[in-house]
Amino acid sequence: MCAMTASPLRHAAPGDDVARIHNPARPYRTAVAVAGVLVLALLGTAACGKKGEPQATASANTVITDSPGTSASALPSGSAAATPQPSSTGGSGNGSGTPTFPKTAKDYGLAALAAWASGSKSKLDQYAVQAAVSQFMGHGKPNSQWTTLNCSAAGSGRTACDYRNAHGDDTKLTMDDTQLGHPTAVVDVFVNRTQYPADAAGYVGFFMAAWGDGNKQRMTRFSSTSIANMFTGKTPPTGSQTEATQNGSTWTVRVTGLPLGSGNWTFTVSGGKLGGGNAITAAKFD
Repeated sequence: MCAMTASPLRHAAPGDDVARIHNPARPYRTAVAVAGVLVLALLGTAACGKKGEPQATASANTVITDSPGTSASALPSGSAAATPQPSSTGGSGNGSGTPTFPKTAKDYGLAALAAWASGSKSKLDQYAVQAAVSQFMGHGKPNSQWTTLNCSAAGSGRTACDYRNAHGDDTKLTMDDTQLGHPTAVVDVFVNRTQYPADAAGYVGFFMAAWGDGNKQRMTRFSSTSIANMFTGKTPPTGSQTEATQNGSTWTVRVTGLPLGSGNWTFTVSGGKLGGGNAITAAKFD
């Protein structure tokens, strides 16, 4: 006896855990444009066999993403993705316990991110208005290894800087230029934390979306440095269709790039690591 179960279509997007806050007390508003990644997933399972025989589980998932995808960072014109440049996280203090306040937006943002990563609200209070502090704290304690993607003008009297950490979390901070060098210059926050799906097809779909976004740190968190390096410098598809088959605790996920002809890949996923980091243990180009 054979059985086929198909789930209804659903929409999902890598990095759904995003939020943006705005401080109405400030005279200016900042427009932050974020092109999300649209993921259209079709999941189904099929099993057919004789009574008492092991059953294999299969699922199918179709993912459509913008290419190149856009994360919280603003990407330079003509570039598939901004290349992170290591930056100092100075500005956290002067050795006497008294916080210092950098005079450049890039360094001020890094100081605010260092305060956030420390988990200390009292430190963060020094660098951001209370609405922004609440938004920071609502996203938990992030990895502290931040790099600067870019900084640019964000309306009259404001500068916005994009940052990414070693876990692939993206953050955009908008600062009041008149407050640089002084407390509470951060007035607006956008956070896109890396998420870890609990299903194999979705997990690989998020890896493919991170590839489209040029977010190598996130790709590495889903897999490993060596696997992420396999995809570096290669052109991602605009979308993908995935088919996942389970054998014990291991999943094999076959990916067909969309439009057809844009590539095929096979991933091995550890079922025991789903929902956390590094679940993709192998990948190959077919």
